[in-house]
Amino acid sequence: PNRARTRFSPEIAGLVAIGLAAALWAVAAVVADSLFSDGVEPFQLTEARVLIGMVGLGLGGGFRRSEHHIHPLKLLAFGLSIALVTATYYGAIDRLKVAVAIVLQYSAPVVVVAWTALVLRRRPEGRLLASLAASMLGVILVSGLVLGGTGEVDPIGVVLGLASALFFASYTLLGDEAGPAYGPVGAMFRAFAIASIFWIGIQAFAGWPHALFDPSNMPRIAFVGVAGTLVPFLLYVWGIQRVRAERAVIAATLEPVLAALVAWIFLNEALSAIQLAGGLLVIAAVIALQARRNAEHHELEAGL
Repeated sequence: PNRARTRFSPEIAGLVAIGLAAALWAVAAVVADSLFSDGVEPFQLTEARVLIGMVGLGLGGGFRRSEHHIHPLKLLAFGLSIALVTATYYGAIDRLKVAVAIVLQYSAPVVVVAWTALVLRRRPEGRLLASLAASMLGVILVSGLVLGGTGEVDPIGVVLGLASALFFASYTLLGDEAGPAYGPVGAMFRAFAIASIFWIGIQAFAGWPHALFDPSNMPRIAFVGVAGTLVPFLLYVWGIQRVRAERAVIAATLEPVLAALVAWIFLNEALSAIQLAGGLLVIAAVIALQARRNAEHHELEAGL
């Protein structure tokens, strides 16, 4: 029984959940890109996905009261982070090369590790810092940034890219706190409800979103809302509770790796040797996250 727990510990389950979330986000990004090509505006899709997420989580029991809670301002920040992370990322992509936008957003692990070390006083171990460095380098290589240059750098695009990283880091850290208080479903329902109210207010001035209700678009919008939003965000918050925020956000860097793989399989986009090397670096970083945990389990068993 002890050996079985070592092979599939809560930490491994958490990393697997985050890996699945990254895979779903990667596929959804390709589907979202096809919707943009067919006339759906990024903010419209952002609103649709959070509304679908809120309804799905509500049907799953997310509206139930909890005996525990976090400060209302933290809950508000959690919801607004969910509301804005995608919007700022889409805005960065619109003004910068995709590679630059990816690298900017996935600087989020640096923010999370720095915050947990300086504010929460959780000193990062050497293996975590090595995983962080490997994942950051891997993301840069996978993005193709070293191959194609940065192009013309738009200052607003850079600000939006950095904002997406901050919102990514914010919902990771707040999810680490909200998950245990409300449970994954309850936490995400509350966050998506806040995000939905925000986007309904913003989009109310943009007119009726005709493209969202085009019959040819609706199946893909449903996919982005359910498989690209509801399920992966739920998996991510569930995973954070088992591996901690700083490990979770490093594991989430699998997304650009998997997005490149999806583009290679379904869109016939070539992958260079440098991009493949970057993907292997990210995978190695995620594996290293668990290696220390396994060593601790073995040491504990040996002591018993």
